[in-house]
Amino acid sequence: MLLPRHERYSYSLRADDGLTAQGVPGMTRLTSLNPWLAAIAVTLCVQVSAQAQERFTLSIPGVSDNRLFTSAAASDAPGCGGKNQSPALSWNAGPTGTQSYAMVMHDPDGQKGLGVDHWIHYGIKPTTHQIAAGVGAKSALEGLGGTNSKGNTHYMGPCPPVGDSAHHYIIQIYALDLAPDALPAGLTRAELMEKIKGHVLRNSSAVRRYHR
Repeated sequence: MLLPRHERYSYSLRADDGLTAQGVPGMTRLTSLNPWLAAIAVTLCVQVSAQAQERFTLSIPGVSDNRLFTSAAASDAPGCGGKNQSPALSWNAGPTGTQSYAMVMHDPDGQKGLGVDHWIHYGIKPTTHQIAAGVGAKSALEGLGGTNSKGNTHYMGPCPPVGDSAHHYIIQIYALDLAPDALPAGLTRAELMEKIKGHVLRNSSAVRRYHR
């Protein structure tokens, strides 16, 4: 006896083995669907793998995120008690099209919440993926120094007021489609953000804290 049309081609979804036929005439269609579903699964896996490879991450080697800076990283200005040693930074390669990197260290808690810019540097070559500890205050660091809140063009270590809760120091790295010599030296953080608008391919950040 010929089955009604809606019974001949009905399917159900089971969690253990996917699509199954509820009628023998539908078995041919099920067989043809399985390779198609497998192809979709392979495609999704490839896409997820590609996305994982594209992840852009900044880290401070040997230190987990949101940890306290050591006193060595603090400012060496009178009363601050530090050595003004910039932290070591490491990041993986930026995405295709990256021509340079820019880096900013900002304290949003400083100046009673108005914020303090501690370190601005850009024009870093696309082949560079790390900065050694302590070089932020030296002219030997490749690229161009931007102007921090003290009017200097090098690293300025933390020196929050005594008794303040720990300030947060957000270090951000930007992968840019701008050549290393595309920007002028001495830009403030606000000026840099304006200049790189529309040119950021990826960005990542790490956070450190410090109190006295």
